Amino acid sequence: MKYVAGLVIVAIASVAWCADTKKDDTGLNGFWVLSSGVKGGEAMPADALKKIILQLKDGKYHAKVGDATDIGTYTVDTSKTPKTLTLTGTSGPNKGKTMLAIFEVDGKALKVCYDLSGKAFPTSFESKTPESFFATYERPKAKKRPFKTNAD
Repeated sequence: MKYVAGLVIVAIASVAWCADTKKDDTGLNGFWVLSSGVKGGEAMPADALKKIILQLKDGKYHAKVGDATDIGTYTVDTSKTPKTLTLTGTSGPNKGKTMLAIFEVDGKALKVCYDLSGKAFPTSFESKTPESFFATYERPKAKKRPFKTNAD
């Protein structure tokens, strides 16, 4: 559970399975399942990865880590390279916290590197300090929605 606060961000989490490009041309909108995660240089165990689902939709995120839920908002800055995310928790373990991240969407994969301290945007997609979390998400393979949220 030491990963819960970091993973339930975002850690990241749509109207449909695919990105809604009408409102969001970044490709973020939709459901994402964590496929790999590294926090402070330590890889997450495979069984922990399966428990994390993220939904991102038009500036709102909803993440589930097992039974825990994290809800919040995010803003995107596409003028920077890499693109940045500023996430603010409104409910759950990250309530009142701001996390800064960089991201990249490549087809059906989303790479995000978070600074969980909220002090500075990461400069690369790697996690070397305890305050950093590097996650790779993929679109769910199942056709069924992983969960329903208030954002729907």
